[in-house]
Amino acid sequence: MSTSVSGELHSWDTEDKLQMGRQARTYNYRVTASGGGTLRFKVEHFTGDELGVGADFVPGKWITIEERIKIESGHTTSGSFTLPETRNVQEGMGTMRLTFSRGLGTKGVDYDFFMEPA
Repeated sequence: MSTSVSGELHSWDTEDKLQMGRQARTYNYRVTASGGGTLRFKVEHFTGDELGVGADFVPGKWITIEERIKIESGHTTSGSFTLPETRNVQEGMGTMRLTFSRGLGTKGVDYDFFMEPA
């Protein structure tokens, strides 16, 4: 199953975060930046290992699986990452978060993201 996401970061809008569940596996991706600005892109995985109850509760955490990449307008970056399983969700599934951002006060940027199983 492939996934496509498009968006724009202009004016006061400096970051888009998208959380989604996908099958735990390796994915190939590509990100294209346009519109003049510089895009930063990162992929994180949620561990899902909540432990304890009440005051003893320890929440799961987000772990970076694709380090932040800087993409200049007019360029495309491609790569791959492996999405691990997230504990306490459906077996074989992982929870991921995509972050698209730009610096405050920098020129606006548009982005197109595509990923598919490797």
